[in-house]
Amino acid sequence: MKIFIGQRVTGEDIENLKKETEQIANALEKKGHEPYSTMEEDESQFENAGDWVKHAFKQLDEHDAFLAVVRSEDKSEGLLMEVGYALSKGLKFILAIQEDVKNTYLRDMADRVIEFKDVDDLINKVGRIK
Repeated sequence: MKIFIGQRVTGEDIENLKKETEQIANALEKKGHEPYSTMEEDESQFENAGDWVKHAFKQLDEHDAFLAVVRSEDKSEGLLMEVGYALSKGLKFILAIQEDVKNTYLRDMADRVIEFKDVDDLINKVGRIK
């Protein structure tokens, strides 16, 4: 399955986020999936955040599933737009959400919910996606 990995980027530690995203992608690849994240892209090719999101939409059109990784209560416009776009396109919506995040209705929208405690737990559970 071709899986698009989406997550909050603004305000996050980018280097740490890239490392975690690579670990998530590796876990998915070991199960035979084809993961993709915009974290792989050279951000200098986008003039603004809107261009980044439009690029993400084009990529989503080529995927079977959207994996949203939610680590905090902090909202992300880009992630929420990607979720809406993925749902409107009928993609499978997998939500990986930190256990202590409560103020969201994304759980109600997801085809599958993966609750995790920390990064190691996240990697372990994502590696079980069939």
